[in-house]
Amino acid sequence: MCLDELEKAGLRSHQHVIKDMADMDRLAEKEAADPSTNYSIKAASLKNLEGGRLTGFFDTSAGFTVAGKACAWARYLAEKEGVKFVLGPETGKLDELLVQGEGENKRVVGLKTVDGVKHGTDVVVVACGGWTPSVVPEVEGLLETTAGSVCTIQLPKERPDLWEKFSPERFPVWAYGLTGHYSPEYGGFYGFPRTKDGKIKIGYRGRKWTNYQKHPKTGRELSVPTTKYTTDKAVSLPKKAIDNIKKAVGEIFPELRPIGITDTRMCWYTDSIDNSFVIDYVPGYSDSLFVASGGSGHGFKFLPVLGKHVANALEKKPDQFTPLWHWRSVAPGEHANGLEEGKGSGRNLASLEIADKVDWKWEDGVGEIAEKIEKL
Repeated sequence: MCLDELEKAGLRSHQHVIKDMADMDRLAEKEAADPSTNYSIKAASLKNLEGGRLTGFFDTSAGFTVAGKACAWARYLAEKEGVKFVLGPETGKLDELLVQGEGENKRVVGLKTVDGVKHGTDVVVVACGGWTPSVVPEVEGLLETTAGSVCTIQLPKERPDLWEKFSPERFPVWAYGLTGHYSPEYGGFYGFPRTKDGKIKIGYRGRKWTNYQKHPKTGRELSVPTTKYTTDKAVSLPKKAIDNIKKAVGEIFPELRPIGITDTRMCWYTDSIDNSFVIDYVPGYSDSLFVASGGSGHGFKFLPVLGKHVANALEKKPDQFTPLWHWRSVAPGEHANGLEEGKGSGRNLASLEIADKVDWKWEDGVGEIAEKIEKL
């Protein structure tokens, strides 16, 4: 199905099915024209998967964007146009929205930062990613903050062979079992070449974790991020995530087993009921409060093209995406991308065993870990 859609889009020439001889011949021709691409080496990087039985496709147009640099560039462009940024741990941190009036006359008239300064506004645009529900609790039932799991493996300096193997010049961005494979929870793996300082990032999104807490002002229970920088600090991942990552990595890249996982973090997203953005005015605030959220784990890739459509919605100029991104709801009992599960989903961090650092290491003996993992 994926290749059929790429064919329709005129992009099939970039795709090469690993076990299709014609496709691999095309790939070899491309590499012969430019040997620096190392396509054959990159295409063979995941050959250990399922004993070499699994097929897949190699995409010569794929790659990655350094998100931090992209955001810094976007800030630079915004400042050139006169946008003022208010930053800092207190001066740039939101305390609360300032609301005046009640009922039909209710309006957001500004916001207060942690340093006590009040900033007056005509319209407040909330584009806070995973923090959006805690800023605008009215999105409950439409948006939910969820976390994917990320591990980092630091390559030892005394292993130049691994630094070469996992370098961007010889190793691809990869994804495996994005829709689940052995089970609904065993899948959603992805990874990247090493960074300049030798870190390999490996992600798992087979299960999307939540962190339900009582909102300090409204009393509502909703999912909020927990990170290394929040008061309630995240120090590791659910053991289910660690075990699944260890199983996949141990099978695909057994040479990484002796190193072990060196760091973890949860990557927080805002999932919508249908994986489409929510870009609209919040009902009940007389067009004074606007939300741009609901990236659903794939929002960043839209950075170069999304802004004009957000501006259209803000200025009430309908375009082709307005019907998809407007404020909406799900009928009771209908599937809502997991949001209907709420606090009792079995994904809430409070109900899960969190891995200790000892769990970050593989057991002795290549391959034994797969037999020891608890059935999910």
